[in-house]
Amino acid sequence: MYITRFIALFLAILSGMALAQNKISVVVDGQPVAFGDVGPTKIKGIVLVPMRGVFEKLGATLEYDVASQTVTAIRGDTKVELTIGKAFGRIDDRDYPLDAPARIFKGTTLVPLRFMGKALGASVDWDAATATVKITSGKEGGGG
Repeated sequence: MYITRFIALFLAILSGMALAQNKISVVVDGQPVAFGDVGPTKIKGIVLVPMRGVFEKLGATLEYDVASQTVTAIRGDTKVELTIGKAFGRIDDRDYPLDAPARIFKGTTLVPLRFMGKALGASVDWDAATATVKITSGKEGGGG
């Protein structure tokens, strides 16, 4: 019984250490993006980021349709739609394949980073040395 508790505690500590070492940060136009309880994560080599924080920082508004589990982001004339679990996203009524489907984790919609850049015409770079996603919107004065 004590050994089982010890092993469970040991594994919990290791998991916490792994999460701390893999913390991913996101910067939009030089400004860090703050996230709530759920931050960016890397799953099978694909970086997934909380949609709201990044899209809002890029100047988009968001809506969520509970019935269809579809998130819609609008910035200017661009409309982006993602449906939870689907292998594609829509940009201005045209389908684009996703590196990974959008998913919900602890009430937060996570989307593949590459799609986000394509969707709003931003450039997205991954700095592996610092585990930082750098997004440049191309808009003068920053993204939000």
